[in-house]
Amino acid sequence: MSRTEPLGSIIIVGGGTAGWMTAAYLGRRLGPLGCSITLVESASTGTIGVGEATIPSLVRYLRTLGLPQDEFLVRCSATYKLGIRFSDWIGDGQDYWHPFGLCGGRIDNIDLFHFWLRRRLAGDETSDYAHYSLQALLCREAKAPRSVSGGSPVMDSGSYAFHLDASAFAAYLRERSVASGVEHLFDDVTNVLRDENGHISAIETVGGRSLAADLYIDCSGFAGALIGKGLDEPWIDWSDTLLCDRAVTLPLPRDEEMAPFTRSTALSAGWMWQIPLSHRTGAGYVYSSRHASPEQAADELMSRVKLKRPRAADMRHLKMRIGRRRRFWVGNCIAVGLAGGFVEPLESTGIHFIQAGMEFLMEFFPDRRCDRALRDAYNREMAALYDEVRDFILLHYVLARREESFWRDARAVPLPPSLEKAIALYDEAGVIDPRSTSLFGEPSRHFIFSGSGRLPRRPEVRAMLPDANEVGEILRRIRDQNERAADELPLHRALVGWLHRPPL
Repeated sequence: MSRTEPLGSIIIVGGGTAGWMTAAYLGRRLGPLGCSITLVESASTGTIGVGEATIPSLVRYLRTLGLPQDEFLVRCSATYKLGIRFSDWIGDGQDYWHPFGLCGGRIDNIDLFHFWLRRRLAGDETSDYAHYSLQALLCREAKAPRSVSGGSPVMDSGSYAFHLDASAFAAYLRERSVASGVEHLFDDVTNVLRDENGHISAIETVGGRSLAADLYIDCSGFAGALIGKGLDEPWIDWSDTLLCDRAVTLPLPRDEEMAPFTRSTALSAGWMWQIPLSHRTGAGYVYSSRHASPEQAADELMSRVKLKRPRAADMRHLKMRIGRRRRFWVGNCIAVGLAGGFVEPLESTGIHFIQAGMEFLMEFFPDRRCDRALRDAYNREMAALYDEVRDFILLHYVLARREESFWRDARAVPLPPSLEKAIALYDEAGVIDPRSTSLFGEPSRHFIFSGSGRLPRRPEVRAMLPDANEVGEILRRIRDQNERAADELPLHRALVGWLHRPPL
């Protein structure tokens, strides 16, 4: 067997959320191996900051890095997130929920949905499926997922996430990374040199540097300085599948209610997000440039948030490149974050894609050879993740019932075969294929389908076996248990206020 040659050095190109999440993670995990990490950050490129909402996987990331949660919450102006409320997607004035975690638990190892559906089809159930979710109840009551001391069923299960200030998060991770030994350079890449195998041999910069490493990680955003400009890796365009390709953002004053969920409100050419942080509210409009101009989108956003005069200086207009790279790992270069792909932030997956890129890298970690088998496995996993999220986002549009031209066009796009099959399977008996749900599991699919008013023809047969009265009693106990848990928890705004209390 040939002798292994451990990686001795890694260069990360790009800062922001992607670069510093990567640097902090690799610095923590690779410390014992003595592998040097250098981050080269452009002094002229800032953090886009669209991905200010997260999903529960970030809890795992914080624990891996050993970051104290209360410190993280304060440093990043963060609040808790227990789900998303979709308003007006199925008609003006109508809402549905996508809360995190299980919905009330499982009965005989079957998702509660099938028992709820059995009762619903029989006329014995009037409540929505989401009414059996503890997280949805906490959202409706604006409750925190924990007390001051930290304990609760939600915290124990890890089924919660955060709203955060992306720029503050990057700065926090930069501080931790540099303190742990990551070298930080301000410079811009001007040229990518390749060896006879097509691998990157060095990068050249505006500052006259020639930097070489064993592994390069491209966190340069949509620019794709290494994976695109340097290695010419193709981009798979999804703009004809997911029509929203623009966003306009607008910071708003702090929401005093500070409810623990993201608001997603359907507008004429897309949807608006509202994210409560501890010091302000993040807001923006994700829309299709084929159905609204930047000026029209800005006017609609301002009207919706009830601003009476223009605030052009506060607004940012963003172009979004929808799709992903054909391969994320090419030779000795890995694209992470926007350099690798982008799907609109409807389900807050941007930060998760960065995290997944690092977790899969640790699973398939190379030596200096960057063996093809490892690269192929990594690329399969990342492609499957992006494709799953694409299908899940598209499902929201397929189920929407608005009648403006954008919404009709969004429903009429050709569906990927994977989504066609998933919808057909659900429509028959509410079955969700676990092989296609690595990120958004069975309850998530049921929340979106049922919340949009689409029910299967029948429940799966195992849910028909228990006694109907016994099933009804179990559901009643679940709701009672959720109500008792909610009664013991403080208002979310009270917990955030306590976290930001002045020092004694």
